[in-house]
Amino acid sequence: MLDHDILGVVERQVRTWSSGDAEVYAAATGGLSPAFAIPLLQHGGPQLGLTGADMTRVLHAEQSLWLHGRLPAEGSAVVTKTVEHIYDKGSGALVVSTWESEYASTRSSCFIKGEGGFGGDRGETRTFTVPERLHEVSHFRTTPDQALRYRETGDVNPMHHDPEFARRAGFERPILHGLCTLGITVSGLDFTELHARFTAPVTPGDELRIERWPTGEFRTFANGRQVLIGSVRFSEVDGR
Repeated sequence: MLDHDILGVVERQVRTWSSGDAEVYAAATGGLSPAFAIPLLQHGGPQLGLTGADMTRVLHAEQSLWLHGRLPAEGSAVVTKTVEHIYDKGSGALVVSTWESEYASTRSSCFIKGEGGFGGDRGETRTFTVPERLHEVSHFRTTPDQALRYRETGDVNPMHHDPEFARRAGFERPILHGLCTLGITVSGLDFTELHARFTAPVTPGDELRIERWPTGEFRTFANGRQVLIGSVRFSEVDGR
């Protein structure tokens, strides 16, 4: 059972990176974008620190990112992680954590099935929409080893590489990291802010249909169903 004493817990660590780390991320997601800051800050994966939770029942629900400036090609920063909220969603609990640094801040929401009903605040639900007008469409065929390549960025969740663990979680085989799908979706974009919701799993080997709008909205499909939706705010250098 999830230990609610994690609420309010603050942890600090120094994260150091090099240009080689960016190259690993680019190889795993098909290119670079400011989303590289997410695995850099929450090294190990968004699920770390959920003390007491059955990890086969944990799903990555949402992710946000704010850039405070250009991320250097190499450097180090003090990262402060805070468990900010535990919301009662009825069928499960939603744990919201933030990672703060001088260069960027990121927020992750993890849904833990079966941990709801404790009488807590439900929290607000963010609404994601996309325009009806014409948009850019592209396709990206993930490879069978896509999750193993993304694992090299530091996300060690066995959901993405351990077949037995994945089966206990209800999947036929390991699924792709939501953050890998997100990285592929926003690859090549230059932005200062990002918000996304993961709506269905992707299996390594699936082809992604990526829809992007000039106003910043994006949406991704696999096997005919939506797996990701969100938006970015473009930086000034992007000219939008």
